[in-house]
Amino acid sequence: MKIVQISPYAMDRPGGVQTHVRDLSSWLRRQGHEVRIIAPSGHCEEDDITQLGSFRSMALHGTAFEISRASRAELKDCTRSLQDWGAEVVHLHTPWTPMMAWQLWRQLKLPSIAMFHATLPDDTGFDPFTWYIRRAARYFHKRLDCVTVPSLAPQAQWQQLQVPTVPEILPPTIDLSRWHAARTPRSGPLHVLYMGRLEERKGVRVLLEAWPKIAAVLEGARLTIAGGGEQEAQLRALVSSQAIPRVTFLPPPSNAQAPALMASADVFAAPATEGESFGLVLIEAMAAGALPIAAANAGFTTVLTGAGSDLLVPPGDAGAFAKKILSIASDKERRKGLQFWAKTHASAFDVGTCGPAFLSLYQTARQRALTHR
Repeated sequence: MKIVQISPYAMDRPGGVQTHVRDLSSWLRRQGHEVRIIAPSGHCEEDDITQLGSFRSMALHGTAFEISRASRAELKDCTRSLQDWGAEVVHLHTPWTPMMAWQLWRQLKLPSIAMFHATLPDDTGFDPFTWYIRRAARYFHKRLDCVTVPSLAPQAQWQQLQVPTVPEILPPTIDLSRWHAARTPRSGPLHVLYMGRLEERKGVRVLLEAWPKIAAVLEGARLTIAGGGEQEAQLRALVSSQAIPRVTFLPPPSNAQAPALMASADVFAAPATEGESFGLVLIEAMAAGALPIAAANAGFTTVLTGAGSDLLVPPGDAGAFAKKILSIASDKERRKGLQFWAKTHASAFDVGTCGPAFLSLYQTARQRALTHR
């Protein structure tokens, strides 16, 4: 098959959607299919990614995202190139993000499936962004061959929209081979890592509030915060003004650097308070040998099930976060058991396990289109 993957986000920015698009595309190629990734222009130098249009970054509801747009001439050239190539199926990712993905999809007129990675904002009164998202959801639901969501939380929100068919749950996937390969025996003082965007909903301030309690008990314990974003200056100032010990800030790691950085940690801290519909980064951590300790938001509870529920803490509770890290660090047998569970559990989300389900959706969409011609 010839498959078009359309990302609403520039592929040079770290993120779960970009990881899913990149790793699923690579797996599909290994199965003998052809894939073209279309994404807004950034600084990506990968040969297999077509950069279309331009974008500007915005922050809303505590998170950063991009609004992209392609010119009429750019759309015409890209559409012709994909049609000449023989594109058969389109896979859209969070297509309510304005607006390049929608522009190109309308031009291609091909069998299409979409994965809505994001959890909708809570309906707590009128908000223009929430109104737009809900209207867009109904629009796409009527016009796509298949709609999927990553977990129960966004599925429940789609049910509230009263659409005729509730989207099926299909977790995003990742190639874990690099993360497994990075695993290395750990020794010495506890190393806790946060890796991700530095924005309000990610809860890094909660982690910094918890850290002095941990550092006071565990001699030599260190915290690394790897990322960038709108809160970086505030977080650095907090560490400096309160003399929070043994905290190091690093820039966001590249795709090549991230597995080794993750494998250097004993604990991966994921304090996001809201807005998570899944948690690919938790799976990366488990595959690399770092135990994730995470806030019990809707997305992270989807990943940390069974024995993994022992790794969850109430969102926004710095005291509970500190207590959980200290209890895990002090109990060697408990930690060993959870690490064994984590490695096995992560494998359930590997692209080799999940990829066939996506391929089946493409085949079904294509066959349905051929049948109705």
